[in-house]
Amino acid sequence: MTPSLSGQVALITGAGRGIGRAIAEHLAAAGMRCALVSRTGAELETVAAGIADRGGEAAPLIADVLDFAAMANAVTAAVDRFGRLDLLVNNAGLLSSVGPLWETDPAEWERDLRVNVTGVYHGCRHAIPAMIAGGGGRVVNLVGGGALAPFVHASAYATSKAAVMRLTENLARELDAAAAPVKVFAMTPGLVRTSMTEPMADTEAGRRWLGVTAGYLDRGEDVPPELAARLVAAVAGGGLDGFHGRFLSAPGDTGDLDALRAEGKTLGPDDRVLRVPRREG
Repeated sequence: MTPSLSGQVALITGAGRGIGRAIAEHLAAAGMRCALVSRTGAELETVAAGIADRGGEAAPLIADVLDFAAMANAVTAAVDRFGRLDLLVNNAGLLSSVGPLWETDPAEWERDLRVNVTGVYHGCRHAIPAMIAGGGGRVVNLVGGGALAPFVHASAYATSKAAVMRLTENLARELDAAAAPVKVFAMTPGLVRTSMTEPMADTEAGRRWLGVTAGYLDRGEDVPPELAARLVAAVAGGGLDGFHGRFLSAPGDTGDLDALRAEGKTLGPDDRVLRVPRREG
């Protein structure tokens, strides 16, 4: 069962389709009011209209996560519209650079890194002060392939997601040092079939360089986006605050949320973080 999140406000980037849309619709069904952020207004309008038809409330806000001022305006608009901000989901991402690093297009490689890392920074940079001013909140940064292990032939994406994992850990320490009432989490949704991942199976470059992943998609072994939505809702409900600064997995952690909450109370310093294993002796 999804906990009631009535009264809370979420801002979701990349909310016009795929994982972001699933998260927004799930949170709205649980009672949250949602600010939907994307570069594509028509998609946002469709998602917002669907949420409204089901009795929810959503505001479409056009912004590019790479535009610092636009993201500031989006956060301000969300707070002005709904009176507060309780949850930021940094979902917008890009995987366009594939192949051996020495053969990749420099512009594609750099754009993947900027969208996936700088875009997360922009969201956090603007949302966290609003959350602190409002008494607290939570941030979910989406990670994925490369966060904890290499993603061969997707070096920009892998590097960016490892960076977001470390950004999440670092941010958690800074929030704690400032006694700020904000919690931050890194979450992988697993391999979800979206407009970002489908080229792995549908293009020559994708099949050549990411054939293993393409095989998963061919066999229908992708992960439903609803699992990510369910885990984000659990974070928003406050039951997973023990994972502040830690890694969560939608396909691995949603099976038993009660057990997950219990695990969050017993985590050691090196659990669910980006670490080089320690040697004994």
